[in-house]
Amino acid sequence: MYALDKLECMSRSQLQAMFQLKSVRNANRVLYNMSPFLNHKRLHENVYYLSKKGRQHIGSEKTKPHLTQLEHKVRRNDIYLYYGCPKDWKVERPNEWRIQGERYKLICDARFSLHGMICFVEVDLQQKMLENKKKIKLYRSLFQALGEKQTLLIFYTANQVRKEKILTWCKEYKVNAEILTIEDFENYFL
Repeated sequence: MYALDKLECMSRSQLQAMFQLKSVRNANRVLYNMSPFLNHKRLHENVYYLSKKGRQHIGSEKTKPHLTQLEHKVRRNDIYLYYGCPKDWKVERPNEWRIQGERYKLICDARFSLHGMICFVEVDLQQKMLENKKKIKLYRSLFQALGEKQTLLIFYTANQVRKEKILTWCKEYKVNAEILTIEDFENYFL
């Protein structure tokens, strides 16, 4: 339940992978036993989040996640699991910096460190491509402000066409990036 509190929601396959539940049947049994403490919504599969009773049971001060954002959060959690559940994983944290007296602010979907590198996560499912371009340009500015520190932008997008466009902009703005698509994770949690 603490993992669900930390990540806000998780799909059945994500829970199965995280807790090494060997079969779908076993995962469903565990989730059924926890059902008084959980709510779920059906997306591509069931996505679980803590009910009010579940949040109270563990002493969480978080509120129920916005159901319209569940898909976005599940995709963000794909990255969390893919990179081995980083201990310093932070979601929706503002990053503020100054360059030549001008202030900038960027809220990334998640941030963590990996082998001495600061990784910033952006999940793009339906964002306008022009907005993605603006964000990449902002990341260039942030990475310059961070100076000598190694940085990586992890962009998770919906399909190959969007991936190619984002990759082009990352190269144009000289942003060190790894771009992943939903297709990259299709068999990852099986």
